[in-house]
Amino acid sequence: MKITLLDGSVKEFDKALTVKEIAENIAVSLKKATVGAVIDGNQKVASDYLVDKDCTLELVTNKQEGMYDEFISSTAAAISAYATDQVFKDAQIAEVFYNADEYEFAFTFHRDERLKLEQVSKIQDEVNKLLTTDIKIENKKVTETNDLGLNTYQLHTADEEIYKKGYAIVTTINDTYKIVSSEPICVEDKLLKEIHLQQLTGSYWLDDSKNVMLQRIHGLAATSKKELDKKEEILKDRRSRDHREINKTLEIFDFDPLIGQGLPIWLPNGTILKDTIKDYLKEKEWEYDYVQVQTPVIGTLDLYRTSGHLDHYRDDMFQPFKAGNEEFVLKPMSCPHHIAIYRSKPRSYRDLPLRYAEHALQHRYESSGSLTGLERVRAMELTDSHIFVRPDQVEEEFKSIYKLIEEVLATFHIDIDYLSFSVRDPEDKEKYYQNDEMWDRAEAELEGVLKDLNLPYKKMVGEAAFYGPKLDIQAKTAQNHEITISTIQLDFLLPEKFDLTYVDEKGQLTRPIMIHRGLIGTYERFVATLLEQTKGVLPVWLAPNQIEIIPVGGTDAEKYAEQIRQEFKKRHLRSHIDLRDERLSYKIRDAQVHKIPYQLVLGKNEIDNNTLTYRKYGSEEQTTIPANEFYDLVSKQVAEKQ
Repeated sequence: MKITLLDGSVKEFDKALTVKEIAENIAVSLKKATVGAVIDGNQKVASDYLVDKDCTLELVTNKQEGMYDEFISSTAAAISAYATDQVFKDAQIAEVFYNADEYEFAFTFHRDERLKLEQVSKIQDEVNKLLTTDIKIENKKVTETNDLGLNTYQLHTADEEIYKKGYAIVTTINDTYKIVSSEPICVEDKLLKEIHLQQLTGSYWLDDSKNVMLQRIHGLAATSKKELDKKEEILKDRRSRDHREINKTLEIFDFDPLIGQGLPIWLPNGTILKDTIKDYLKEKEWEYDYVQVQTPVIGTLDLYRTSGHLDHYRDDMFQPFKAGNEEFVLKPMSCPHHIAIYRSKPRSYRDLPLRYAEHALQHRYESSGSLTGLERVRAMELTDSHIFVRPDQVEEEFKSIYKLIEEVLATFHIDIDYLSFSVRDPEDKEKYYQNDEMWDRAEAELEGVLKDLNLPYKKMVGEAAFYGPKLDIQAKTAQNHEITISTIQLDFLLPEKFDLTYVDEKGQLTRPIMIHRGLIGTYERFVATLLEQTKGVLPVWLAPNQIEIIPVGGTDAEKYAEQIRQEFKKRHLRSHIDLRDERLSYKIRDAQVHKIPYQLVLGKNEIDNNTLTYRKYGSEEQTTIPANEFYDLVSKQVAEKQ
């Protein structure tokens, strides 16, 4: 048996060995540090797993923080599930999870009587007691589920594991309790020093709203109190930067279960913010010779059947509905609609490139468990565009699109994580349209442009759209989720499916190439990103309320405040007068809490001298200047997108 280690070295053994025994063979100290391994790059196993054939092996120790935490946390989840079973005998454990973004574990269970949050403390007490004992954990590899004594949920998990990997791991705790998990469960229970159960939520079994709603307990695990405190501090910081938390103060958006999950409502402040962004984007699109179009929010099933979306994205689309003899579906993407505009009349090579832009309302059926504030929704407005070009125009058009995106993101000061160049997996015959020549040409052209632009990128095999390769501009959210901000996608397929043509310089009908462009993705996700990266401190030009006016001294001050507000309106500056019967210090503090860029304090001195006294957000310094000078100051900031 040949075992290839991470450094490329090869170890040969004449018999099957556990992961722990292989570690010991390398170094005695490594045996003690090893909690498991990753086999062939994707199979995570505990240290007692028996390796019986040639493979690559990455031993997992505390030097690999992320992987190590997954092993430790998954074990904590299993112990917590066991504790739940001990306290509530009627609880049927369903699944065990690990969320790397949140450093947390979770487990779901079914129980006729729903737990109250205070009852979780009983489980916590049992967990604490277990941590003071020697917990016996054993893993057994099985290839069939007969006579395992598992509940219905666990049997399903075992069957799924056997289907995917050819086996399942049944973990037995203290000789009596059995659990099956797709996550690795360590036998080294003594490494665990801290398990904190944090919250009680719910989720549908298999994330399907047609199934029963299970109860879900979340927790953190660590090998020391210091490590646990560090995790909690990181999570506290993330929560403070979460756009959902920031929204509680800024009042940008809302959701109402009566309207529906994942269907955002833009509140007045959010509508101002969104419209301000949209006005700027449309100016930039005009500058780059895009033409604005509008298309319906529905389309026929035949439209999406022709485009191929029905075959490839059906699970992400809302259910079709009938009207008379026709079947429609809510629009999940706009490319087929823009193709219809292209086909509306004959095209010449002189017409190209033809750039259609639409700020398009779209609907996609995201699972309820994946919905995350504005980051992941079911109704969205996409900054969409489809550009039709000749083959000789692809390179220059791609560069032009990237330049536009680069300028826009720089205006908003968006921090980018990396560029993802997504290509197909040639072995995947189901996901991708089968035309090797088309794919090879498209991928080579796009990669050539990336190299010409000297852009650093990660090549992601198997991540392309079904119709062509793409470049995605990726960012990280406050919750450490990876999201796509902007995208450029080459498409040789849809022009063929819809038989698009133009007349070339020789008078021959020729096939155009289509480029899909998402300028800043959806407004929903972009605003979520903007709020998180600015921590809600929006620049003056974007702030829904740019200036809070606080009159002090009765009627005269209030009249002056209204006079100033009207001057702001003439200059299209957004302001609000605070007439509440509150102390001045309270009003100033409240304006700071709401992150309003400027607060004006107007009293007798300002009235007599036609001046304004202002302070900026985050500053205690007050400045008094002539009113006209302040108008110019703020107007200049807005004009320069500051």
